[in-house]
Formats: sequence, C-alpha cells, structure tokens
Amino acid sequence: MTLSARLVSVLVGAVLCLPTASAWAAQLGGVSVTTEGTTSTVRFALDAAPKFHYFSLDDPARAVIDLEATHIGDVAPVGRHPGLTGVRLARHGDGSTRAVIDLAGGAHLAGVSAAGHDLVARIDTGQAAAKNDAPSRPSAPTPAPADDSTDTPVRQNKEPEALYTAARVNGPVVVVIDPGHGGHDSGTRGANGLMEKTVALSIAKKLYAKLKTTASVHPVLTRTDDRFIGLRERVHIAQENHANLFVSIHQNAYPDDHRVDGGTCYVLSQHGASDSKAAQLAQFENSADRRVAGVEFSDTDPTLNAVLTDLYQNASIDDADSLAHDIIGQFSRVGPIYRRTPPRANFAVLRDPMIPSVLCETAFLSNPAQARRLKSDAFRDQLATAMFNGIMAYFKEHPPERMAPTGGSLYTVKSGDTLSQIAARQNISVDTLMSINHLHDRTLVAGQKLELPHGR
Repeated sequence: MTLSARLVSVLVGAVLCLPTASAWAAQLGGVSVTTEGTTSTVRFALDAAPKFHYFSLDDPARAVIDLEATHIGDVAPVGRHPGLTGVRLARHGDGSTRAVIDLAGGAHLAGVSAAGHDLVARIDTGQAAAKNDAPSRPSAPTPAPADDSTDTPVRQNKEPEALYTAARVNGPVVVVIDPGHGGHDSGTRGANGLMEKTVALSIAKKLYAKLKTTASVHPVLTRTDDRFIGLRERVHIAQENHANLFVSIHQNAYPDDHRVDGGTCYVLSQHGASDSKAAQLAQFENSADRRVAGVEFSDTDPTLNAVLTDLYQNASIDDADSLAHDIIGQFSRVGPIYRRTPPRANFAVLRDPMIPSVLCETAFLSNPAQARRLKSDAFRDQLATAMFNGIMAYFKEHPPERMAPTGGSLYTVKSGDTLSQIAARQNISVDTLMSINHLHDRTLVAGQKLELPHGR
C-alpha cells in the first residue's frame, strides 16, 4: 500500500558531498537465498559488519533492512524463491543502503541476525512454499539453526526489538501536484508558440481545485505561478508535506515525427528507460535543472547513481504503476493514448522509495492538432478531471498507509525536547525514531506528536 514519506532528487553540487567508494564502511558484495524446510534464508554478503535495523510492512508484504554506511557492489539480481518474489536494493544519499525483500503470500519475516560480517534474514515461507504450491496453512516461525555459532540475535545497535507494520492513515491524504518547468525553463514549445510551462501550470491548478473539494484529500502545488523551481526543491516540498502521492504534469514532444500524439503516465525504471524515446524524454526533462544537464544515469555505477539520485524508488514502483494505469484509463476518455502500458524512465522527480510517483505527459505539443486543443481551457479541464478521477480510483483500491510500531504510544513534544533525548529514553537510534515518524530533519516543535515504540 502507499506510504506517506519522502521524495528525493538531484543537484550536481551534491557530488562534492558524496563519499567515494573507499570511504564506505562496508560493501555489499552479493545476495544469496537458500531454503530448508519452511525457512528461506537471505544472506547479504558484506566485507565488514554494518550497523543496521529492520522492520516489516504489509499489503504488499515486505521486509525492509537498512544498513548504515554501506556501498552496493556488483550484486546480481535475486528472483523468486520460496517465501519471496525478489530482493531489491536502494541507496540513500547519506551512504546507507536499504534492502527490500518482497514476500510471497503467507510468508513473513522471522528475524534478522548477524553472521560474521554478513547479515542473514530468515523468511518463514509457510506450508504453501514448502510443499510445491499446496494449499496454504499457517505455520509457526522457524528459528535460526541452533548449530550456527556465528549467528548472533539482533540487537541492532540498540534499535527497537519490535517490528513495524503499515497502519491506515486516518486524516486527509496528501497529493503533491508538480507543474513541470517554469520561469526561464519553458519546457517544450508548440508550433503555435504555446509553452509547456504555461499549460502544465494551468492543468495543475485545475486539478488542485478539484482535489481541494474532496475532504479526504489535501492537495499541495509545488508552484503556483511562473517561477523556476529546481528538481531538489520540488522534491523538498513533497518531503515537507509527507506526500502520499506525487503527480508531475508535463506535455510531451517528439520533434522527429509531428504525427505522434496522445497522453500517458511514466513511472520510474530501476535499470534505465524502457526505450529510446523514453530515454530521450527523460534526458530532456531532467536537464531542466541545468546543473545536471548532460549527466547520464547509470545502471552499473552505484557511485554515479548516488549523485543522480539520493535513493532509488523501489518500494513504491508497483503502486505508481497502478496509479499510472488508473490515470491513463481516464485519459483515454478525452483523447488518444500514446502508451497504454506506463512507460518507465529515470525522471529525477520520481526517484523516491516510499511515495508512489508518476509523471503525466498529457498530450504532445509537437503535434499541431493537440497543440491547438491544449490552448483550449475546456480541454485542459478535461485533462485535469481525468487525473482527478484516476487519483480517486487509485485511492479507492489503495487506501494509503504509513509505517507505525506494533506497540508503543503517542508522545507530545515538550519545550526543550530533542530527538536525541527522546531516542535515548526509548533505547533506539535517532535515525529509527525519524523513520518511524517520517521526519526529514531533527527540528521539533512543542506540541508535535511522535510515535514511540516502547511507550513513554
């Protein structure tokens, strides 16, 4: 399900702040999976033992392990095994690595332990995985093998022993609407002189107004007038507002063929653009912030990837794909469709592991007929309505959730409190406390509510 959270992007200036590969405390060299009985063991091969913590999420079920100061080496992909459908890796700009184990039906995380330098996650596969797709029956968690003397029960550097699950959001969900380009960056331009930045802002305002009338949704615009906003600032707005969805609005262009038309929605590709047109468009959109112009995204060089994005969007790609399908379905009611299956490309504003994010290309300004339609206020309103209906259909099927502890309490911040003091009282790290509460900096305000895993 969706998770309120963070959205991150790029500044070439960040290159100066990023550590080189030699500065990492540990390197992840491989991930392997073995199965015995009803337990699958996922082993993360490391050259040094990192600090780490973990939690689990439901619907879809997945286990998440965060490894501090860890560099991703040349790691082969991990596919389907009993109890899991794959393992995905993501990099934080602070140097940590996130591993996400996608769990199969009936499976759950039985624990994580250190084995020398390595980390070992134990997945209780359930009877279905152990008996060749036999009908699923509940089974008890399988403990770690008693004869493995190198396995040490996780204390996670004073991290909480409790796991965390996804809890339903009670208040309004936050949809961040991002009109592309602006200011000196006009985006693409139609033969009739119509600028992408103008059309995108107009449609975004209409979508904002429609969502504003819905009590269950709190919309936020990244810009409300003709100003340039860098990619990082757009992302920061989503972070500050704990976005449940991020919808970026653009118009497409394909100068080599003015006959190409139609709308679609892009989602992030983990390994590169889905085709040459998607790659061309991604390079164009990303170069709106000229500080990253000409820098290619790499699917083989993790150091370069860390420059281009603080964290790959992994956990929310499936949700983003569902949202994109819903919006494309609505686009088909008002005009032609460029791609019915959401294309994938490495747009900078889509790179976040927790927020389902889509980039909607509503129509082609390079197509004269569509450029004429885009001048019409009525057509822009139809496009905004299509996106509104797609978003609401998505929320109906995917009620948003957020990470919350399985036990604990709600704490009201008092004057003089600091995150360090509160974390120390809870016997957890500041990073874990921030992760539980979706905090993006250490600033606290008196009266603010914090979820604590171990009571007051």
